[in-house]
Amino acid sequence: MSDLESLLQASTQLPAVPDVVQSLILSFEDPDADIDQLAEKISHDPALAAKVLRLANTPAYGGSRKVASIADAVMMLGFNTLRTLVLACGLAGQFRQLPGIDMKMFWRRSFRVASTAAWLAKLCRRSPDLAFTVGLLHNVGQLLLAVADAPAAQAVARLIDEGEDRFVAEMNVLGFTSVAAAAELAGRWRFPRDIVEGIAGQQLPLQQDPLSEQALLVHLALIMVRGTDAGGLSEQPGDWAAPGIFTALALDPALLRQRYGELVGLGDELALLVA
Repeated sequence: MSDLESLLQASTQLPAVPDVVQSLILSFEDPDADIDQLAEKISHDPALAAKVLRLANTPAYGGSRKVASIADAVMMLGFNTLRTLVLACGLAGQFRQLPGIDMKMFWRRSFRVASTAAWLAKLCRRSPDLAFTVGLLHNVGQLLLAVADAPAAQAVARLIDEGEDRFVAEMNVLGFTSVAAAAELAGRWRFPRDIVEGIAGQQLPLQQDPLSEQALLVHLALIMVRGTDAGGLSEQPGDWAAPGIFTALALDPALLRQRYGELVGLGDELALLVA
C-alpha cells in the first residue's frame, strides 16, 4: 500500500464508531443538538454508560457529589464535558488489540497528551474540551496504519527501534505521516475543521496559515509530556518550544514551568478507567 488514499480506503477495517459517538461528533457543529436525546442514547449503551459514570465520579470531574445516572452527569458536567468523556470512552473502547501496538501504552500516552492540552487550554482561556478531543485523536493515524498496512507499520517500528524519528521513518516507508492519516481520518469521521486542522498541524503549527490554536496546544502538550518523561523542562523556554508558540497562545513560559508539577500523572487515571 503506497499512498495515503489507499490507506484510507482500508479504514473500513477499523472498528465501527458507535452510533452515539457518531452523533456526538456531528454535534460539534450543531448548536441545536438535543442533549436529552443524546443522553438517552448513552443510557441505551450499558457498557459505554458505565464507563462514563466511572469517569464522572473521579475527582477530576465528579467532585464530592455522587453521579448516579447519565441524567446526573448531564446536569453536573454540562454538555461539552460529557461529550468529551463519551468520545473518550467510545473511541478507546473500540480499539482493543492491534498488531505491533501496546494498546495500554498507546491510550495512556493519548490521554496524557489530551489532558495536558486541556490543562494548557484552561491557562490561555480556550476550550479545554476541544483541546482534549484533539489531543485524544492526535495519533489515531498509527492505529489506522497498524490495521490497514501491518507490514509498513512494522517497517516503521524497526526504523524507530534503530533510533530514527517516527515522522522521518514514516516518510521513508510510506511517503506520508501518520499525522496526515489521522487528520484525513478525522475529516472522514466528520469532525469539525478546528479538530482536523489541530491534528494536521501538530508537528509544525507555526507553519499553518492561518494558525490553528488547537495545533499549537497539542504541539505544546506533546513537548510537555516528553519533558515530564525526561524529568523536567529546560529553564530556557526557547530550548523546548519556539517563542512564537507562547506568543500566539498568550502563554507565559515562566508560569508553565512554575506549574509544571501539576502535569505529573495527568491523564493516567482516565487511561486506566477507559482503555
